[in-house]
Amino acid sequence: MNTTVLIKIKKFVAQILLLLIIIIFAAMKPATFFTLENLLTIIRQVATMGIVALGVSFLMLTGSLDFSVGKVYAFAGVVCALLYKAGISIWISVLISVLACIGISMITGYISMKFGIPMLIVSIAMMQVVDGLNMILTDGATIYGLPESIKFLGQNYILGIPVAVIVFAVLALIVAFILNKTYLGRYLFAVGGNNETARLSGIHVNKIKMIASILCGFLTGIAGIIMMSRSFSGSPYSGSNIGNDVISAAVLGGVSISGGTGKTSGVVTGVLIIGVLSQGLVMIGLSSNYQNMIKGAVLILAVIMDTRSKIVKKASA
Repeated sequence: MNTTVLIKIKKFVAQILLLLIIIIFAAMKPATFFTLENLLTIIRQVATMGIVALGVSFLMLTGSLDFSVGKVYAFAGVVCALLYKAGISIWISVLISVLACIGISMITGYISMKFGIPMLIVSIAMMQVVDGLNMILTDGATIYGLPESIKFLGQNYILGIPVAVIVFAVLALIVAFILNKTYLGRYLFAVGGNNETARLSGIHVNKIKMIASILCGFLTGIAGIIMMSRSFSGSPYSGSNIGNDVISAAVLGGVSISGGTGKTSGVVTGVLIIGVLSQGLVMIGLSSNYQNMIKGAVLILAVIMDTRSKIVKKASA
């Protein structure tokens, strides 16, 4: 097949895959799939996962990967709940928690850049560090007793739309603006496209990578707080699979794992794919073990798609 045609088809693969998944599960569960309750469940899941995916996409655009986001996501809720229980105002606790998440991401980025270690490796180590910290801080127990006011982010609605979904939509628009209309966006793509070329053109590569880490930590922290609000508790077990899910979503949506390519709209589509797939698997009664197997296969598929896309582009160059 003509390489130009392949490239054009690739642009719509995520949308086609999303449509196919919807059709399959709607056919399997026609009485319940399109119910309001089920659709709300999906978009709530998509909201928190999507916010993390937006953050991870900043890093991926620079050619980096952070597998610690799932534990940082849980860390946000744990720290916020502990601070509130210690007598600090809930909204001050939220602020400190998000700043702490930014700090963790900055440490991960700094170690990677300072010592020339791939961020993937550093993030796997940091994932274990933060997981251990979550368990130490909570003794492995979920923290309850949060104030009613915090429910606003995860459980309330505005004009029938979950607040979390509105937050995700607003953040997605902001991220799209940053990537498409600002120098930072151009620099992110440039760094991911070719580090050395970006450096020679006057871009401070490490500075841009650190900004990407900060944005990832910030958005992961926000998502973790929303999840805490939704569950009305701080749990060290939150986000156990979200790291793989958001990377799968981003790659399915066209964000290259080697950097330099990606769109916010693609990330949103990828998150919808993972959200619909996850809920559909639950609806048909598959156990968590089978769900994990299928999601793992989806991640492999996403990476293969990304790799094939590069081959096709090189062939057409």
